[in-house]
Amino acid sequence: MEMTGGQALAQSLKLEGVQTLFALPGIQLDYLFDAIWEERDHYEVFHARHEQATAYMADGFARSTGQIGTFVVVPGPGVLNASAALSTAYACSSPVLCVTGQIDSSIIDQGRGALHEIHDQPGLLSHLTKSSERAMHPTEIPGMVQRAVRELRSGRPRPVSIEVPPDVLGTVADVTLLEPDRTSRAEEHADSDALERAAELLGKAERPLICAGGGVLTAEAWEEVRALSEMLDAPVLMTSNGRGILSDRDPRAFSGRVATPALVPNADAILAIGTRFALAANMGAGATPVNGKLIQADVDAEEIGRNHPADVALVGDAKFSAAELLQRIPKHNRTRASREAEFAGVREKHWQAMNSTPWQRSMAQAIRDVLPDDAIVVSESTQVGYHVHGGGFEVYEPRTLFTSGYQGTLGYGFATALGVAVGNPDKPVVSINGDGGFMYNVQELSTQAKFGIPLVTLVFNDNMYGNVRRIQSQRYNGHTIASDLKNPNLAKVAEEFGVAGFGAKTPDELRKVLREALDLRAPALIEVEQPPTPELEAPAPMTALPARPVLNL
Repeated sequence: MEMTGGQALAQSLKLEGVQTLFALPGIQLDYLFDAIWEERDHYEVFHARHEQATAYMADGFARSTGQIGTFVVVPGPGVLNASAALSTAYACSSPVLCVTGQIDSSIIDQGRGALHEIHDQPGLLSHLTKSSERAMHPTEIPGMVQRAVRELRSGRPRPVSIEVPPDVLGTVADVTLLEPDRTSRAEEHADSDALERAAELLGKAERPLICAGGGVLTAEAWEEVRALSEMLDAPVLMTSNGRGILSDRDPRAFSGRVATPALVPNADAILAIGTRFALAANMGAGATPVNGKLIQADVDAEEIGRNHPADVALVGDAKFSAAELLQRIPKHNRTRASREAEFAGVREKHWQAMNSTPWQRSMAQAIRDVLPDDAIVVSESTQVGYHVHGGGFEVYEPRTLFTSGYQGTLGYGFATALGVAVGNPDKPVVSINGDGGFMYNVQELSTQAKFGIPLVTLVFNDNMYGNVRRIQSQRYNGHTIASDLKNPNLAKVAEEFGVAGFGAKTPDELRKVLREALDLRAPALIEVEQPPTPELEAPAPMTALPARPVLNL
């Protein structure tokens, strides 16, 4: 069929089921956007005010729905602006598709100073994506899109990028569109003998433990993990991006820096499923000793044994592996003494630790008191956020708490939450931010207002980069530098953009205005006055490098 490269790209994405686009157009993409206009009855396009926001929105959409999150940006500076969000999506194993342009195909990488030219853009993107590909003729586009989608839907989900030069987008050719890719990571199965060894180790263990991460959510394997926990009477230690696999109302549900050293060293068999098993990074425990047999189940073979040697490797889809274990364990399963008192004791110590930061605890509880179980929270790098994703905020359902993972990207929260809200219009969505991080994408209040995205944004404001200032104050004799901020009245700023603005100072005030904001089912922002961070107790001991790090020369 005769069509332009832009039409081939728009129609190929449509065939693969992509419907929602987060975008910021530009001249190299004009032919593509004209083709998207032709398919306007299919596509919903959310154009933002900064490329970083488009990629964060795609990440939030992808992680909260399990669908591909697609963003479209110009090459060069557009791609570079999106790179922090891409690195976050990569860290969090998010199926994000980056669609970008190029300079004219005849002068790529010649250094002639063409508009938006950067050298080896696919090479740059290869460090932030699972794969990166360029099409140099319209006929190559359908195959490129199909391969990209296959990468996104197989193995470990991570961002993928595709690019097309503007002259290719404008060229008319006889293009054969391809059938949608039907690849599914559910078809990737662990070895049967390894599954049997794992079942025997777990079944015969006296004190089994399950460590569960975001890969369980990706595979939608939470029901199977819950059933394994019940079958083995095993606690489930969830990473920050795995929260909600078990409801925090379940006595076997654990997370955070207290539960990890309490449960891991005493386990005689550990099933690490959908997690890199990086205890120091994911669970805040430092060098936690692992004394039991480790069974690592992951769809990514490269993660097996990366952070700790695995006794049994289950390479494949987490849902399949968990379902197989449920079938195989009963013939090995022993009778175990009740661990009810042990679990209750660990939970008590956990909440004692959470209560050691009373201001953060009170604000987090105020939020939890108002939200229904299925509300989604995006937790940013701020004092209340650390408390929330560190275990001080109960999570009851899968895919209802999101963080920036090991990347710890300041400024990710607000724009990511916009994408979450777009993908989940029937659920309340709340974004928890500090003033430092929120101002990275404050301009997206315009995007929120334009599209009426019903997100409630909380901004805890102490007019500083709080953690930086606390560390400077405590570690460097009060030598504070480059950490104080001057902020506007953020509630009034929101109002100027057309977003409802509220203010709060106390937990009770926060409960009241949060209810009011949620009842609007419209864009809203709540500015919460926060005491200076150095005056607050630190939410975790991992707040800085050693006082005097030295090289081992």
